[in-house]
Amino acid sequence: MAGEFEKLAYEAALRRLDKQERLLEGLRTSTAALLAASSLVVLFLGGPVLEGPRRLMFPAAATSAFAVSIGAAVFVLMPRKGLVFAESAEYVYRNLLQFRDDTAEIYRQLTWELERFWRGNDAAIARLARAYQIAAVALLFQVGFLSALVLLGKDW
Repeated sequence: MAGEFEKLAYEAALRRLDKQERLLEGLRTSTAALLAASSLVVLFLGGPVLEGPRRLMFPAAATSAFAVSIGAAVFVLMPRKGLVFAESAEYVYRNLLQFRDDTAEIYRQLTWELERFWRGNDAAIARLARAYQIAAVALLFQVGFLSALVLLGKDW
């Protein structure tokens, strides 16, 4: 059948873009949980730990780690312009109308567009994934510093 190969390529590109969108959704869901965890750590460990006389090193480090964790998480969760996961109907109509009698060419053109979207999204999602990693490591430091303060006691 004419156009079957092109249709297969189009469907593969579409699945790849769908997978990328699910990856972004998962990253944002995990980041929201990380943000909540960072806030809970400060709520439960931060108040009692930061009361009373302390040397500034651990509280300052814990506060810095909290700020980095929150900042990186918010960066991931902010709405993004430029991420594209589907072709617009307007594009299809305006740019592919000339190929309406050539289904194989329509699939071919759509495949190239979806691949272009994937490449553009990939760089942005990679930056978001790095920000998530930074937030997660900062949370670990935050927990470590606050836990150290709890273990050392109020007089430290």
